[in-house]
Amino acid sequence: MTTAAIAGELERLLGAGHVSTDPAELELCSVDFSEQRLATAAVIARPGSTEEVRGIVSIARAHSAPLVPRGASMSYTLGALPQREGSIIVDMRRMNRVLAISVEDLCVTVEPGVTWAQLRTALADCPCEVPFHGTFSGRAATVGGGLGNWAIGWGKGNIATYLIGLEVVLPDGRLLQTGALATNPDHPGLSHYGPDLTRLFVHDAGSLGIKTRACFRLEPKPGGSAYATWGFDDEDRALELMSAIGRLGVATDLFVFGPYHHQVFSSRPKPPASEVRALLATVARGSSSRRNAARNILGLLRGGSLGYLRRWPWSVQTIVDGATQRAADGSMAAVRAAARRLGGRSLPPSLVIAMRTMPFVPIDELIVGMDGECSFPSNCTVALSEGMKLKRALDEFFAARAGFMQEHGLTATRLYLATANAFGAEPIIYWKDRMNALRYSVLTGERRERFGSQPANPAARAAALALRREMVDTVFTPFRPMHVQIGKYYPYRASRQGGDNWSVLEDFKNVVDPTRIMNPGALGLD
Repeated sequence: MTTAAIAGELERLLGAGHVSTDPAELELCSVDFSEQRLATAAVIARPGSTEEVRGIVSIARAHSAPLVPRGASMSYTLGALPQREGSIIVDMRRMNRVLAISVEDLCVTVEPGVTWAQLRTALADCPCEVPFHGTFSGRAATVGGGLGNWAIGWGKGNIATYLIGLEVVLPDGRLLQTGALATNPDHPGLSHYGPDLTRLFVHDAGSLGIKTRACFRLEPKPGGSAYATWGFDDEDRALELMSAIGRLGVATDLFVFGPYHHQVFSSRPKPPASEVRALLATVARGSSSRRNAARNILGLLRGGSLGYLRRWPWSVQTIVDGATQRAADGSMAAVRAAARRLGGRSLPPSLVIAMRTMPFVPIDELIVGMDGECSFPSNCTVALSEGMKLKRALDEFFAARAGFMQEHGLTATRLYLATANAFGAEPIIYWKDRMNALRYSVLTGERRERFGSQPANPAARAAALALRREMVDTVFTPFRPMHVQIGKYYPYRASRQGGDNWSVLEDFKNVVDPTRIMNPGALGLD
């Protein structure tokens, strides 16, 4: 059947305004930040309800058309890109309602197109929160995209830590509720009653179905928060502190930033007075008392324009929350003791206070460099005991390829983060190039004027792609790490331990998706 005929069926289901075959929109949905191309989308469908999602699946099954679920596609692993010609992109961003907030049952139910920023706003006046706050890209990134990609970032744990139920449209057309949404959807507090299938559909890169609802457990907001920053001349010492804090298990947020990001933070233009007043008011509202508000505001103002970060190559930034301010300060005392042992220089915690207050970074700052460089990160998470080994392996890799990088105008930096039992490294590779459709779409204002018409640099792009692939294959893979955003990039199948793990997954895929139409290629399931 022709694309036009399929588009016609979709229009009869969704309405003409919610189906597109516009070439510019199809191009936008056929690229991500990975700079790799697979196929070009044929049609975009934007459902507004679970029943409309089921209708799209029915049309796709009837015509053997591949389906690719998509949120905002803040991705660098090909996960939301079509691998086969004739694919239908299922853009879930119309399904963006916060369906229910229950303080009595301590849960919130949302549609997959809700952004992390939208969820934060919806819970702003609620005494409870989802303690996992979302990704750095939460201004655009959606909950549904995070579920498919094991979102990490701000707050405790990860996206699955507080997830208690899902609604999923399976590729064979069936509608599945899991966990709390299967037990009692009117009061979804009970997630386990017999086997719970919820996590089967998390980190699946959209390969096993289309998520249409998600329910998360709420917890009371912290009664107190403590903030701290330490400067280090030595990267190893900074990472030793990060790991030590991780083992204490008390930090809500814990990051290590390096020279490049210190320059980014300290180079931001001074905000207008109205924005500063709004920030200070938000800090005061989020503090546990007037006394603590004064402490936090002073900590914020002491840092001024963050120029002090330029004097330190590395910084450890952490937030400790507690049921009371006394509890938060008590836990932070143990963190400060570890910092003293490792020689950290106490700095104003202005950056981390501001980031707690405004956690979601402008998307173009995340994915376009200060001077208009294109970039892509690669993530690698290992056990805490393996963290320093990973760091040294990255040192050796980039040192050995310094000449190649200089020849092609490539640079690299790193971010680090830790949880209670894991060490995460995120090397980021930069190069000068034209903006692809997705990068251009996230550029705003003056940055679009400066960088939007840069010339193409295919040689540097190819070199960056080759460097990234080699790093994943030769540095990351021997550690048998965990990757977020598996998509169609990381070697998931080869990472499976045990002879039957992959075959069991394939058997399940064959049951729910016998014609293999749901996001072909994701996880390596072609």
